[in-house]
Amino acid sequence: MLRIKNLDVHYGKLYILKKVSLHIKKGELVTILGSNGAGKTTLLNTISGLIKPTSGEIVFEDRNITGMEPDKIVKIGISQVPEGRLIFKTLTVEENLLLGSYHRYKIGRKKEIKNDMETIYSLFPKLKDRRKQLAGTLSGGEQQMLAIGRALMSKPKLLLLDEPSMGVAPNVVKEIFVHLVELLKSLSLTMLLVEQNAKSALKIAHRGYVIETGRIVLEGSSEDLLSNKDVQRAYLGRDLDAEVII
Repeated sequence: MLRIKNLDVHYGKLYILKKVSLHIKKGELVTILGSNGAGKTTLLNTISGLIKPTSGEIVFEDRNITGMEPDKIVKIGISQVPEGRLIFKTLTVEENLLLGSYHRYKIGRKKEIKNDMETIYSLFPKLKDRRKQLAGTLSGGEQQMLAIGRALMSKPKLLLLDEPSMGVAPNVVKEIFVHLVELLKSLSLTMLLVEQNAKSALKIAHRGYVIETGRIVLEGSSEDLLSNKDVQRAYLGRDLDAEVII
């Protein structure tokens, strides 16, 4: 579904991504592991069109989308849940969800959009209970659910998630990861997950990549990465039972 080949990204003279290549098959959940500053968010933002690459190629469903504008990338089926959620705090839950479907309003699909919103509420019942509540008054976990729901309202084929566990209580992190597995199955989604909660990410992912200083240094199945001593040392810590287990 997604193929990235030799992707380079610079910020001025600073090299952020260096010859990054990866692929994602339809129906997969693939995770990207790496420390702060490794280039994980830059990679997602480049796929989304928010950052223009210096060189390399991004192909989605056999279509070259390298350098395509963000709104067009959303329209062809790629949506991102950004780091820090970036919800509109002064708008209601329902208004935030509607904004996720902005490009679909232009082609007169109001009934379909209303049905999709009910689907989101069935997936995240807490959002339905708070549909008229200002988004800024939600808990961190509820805001993350809202950010995921807003992205789903664009009807994506590929969902990009940037640190969904950030700023969320451990018990809620487990709930969010369970939701991701359900979404993968019920909506036939494909997902690329950037996550520092490495063990939890690998527990639900099919495969993973490890990125260090802008380069992919390791890839493999989730089982292989979980048992890899270097990955354990760098990202899982000594206590392998310390993180949330799905």
